[in-house]
Amino acid sequence: MSKSFSRTRPTFNQFRDWFLEAVDRHSPGNANNPLAQWHSVGEEALRQEIISSFLDDLEMKFGFRPLLKGELHKLDCPLESVANRIFHVFSTMFLVEHINAKMYGQPVKREH
Repeated sequence: MSKSFSRTRPTFNQFRDWFLEAVDRHSPGNANNPLAQWHSVGEEALRQEIISSFLDDLEMKFGFRPLLKGELHKLDCPLESVANRIFHVFSTMFLVEHINAKMYGQPVKREH
């Protein structure tokens, strides 16, 4: 029996924790508080690197890389808000992948 969609998709809390772990890998000590300001983590280049690394992690875990519009590294908001924006896109793409797998079988890894 295959696992159901609800058992394989991470919760937002799990997802946020993964994002905070990525932040901590690149900027140790700056991921203790999810309500801390995103710009306090470091310069734009570092924040872009964190996002890219996190998207790489997601691709390794789930077989696809969320397509993000906008420049999340420039946002002026809490860390949790950045994680939430990425989670929204991830969840939508995850659902599409799940539907496609049900309709057409397991997908071949492809570029999005």
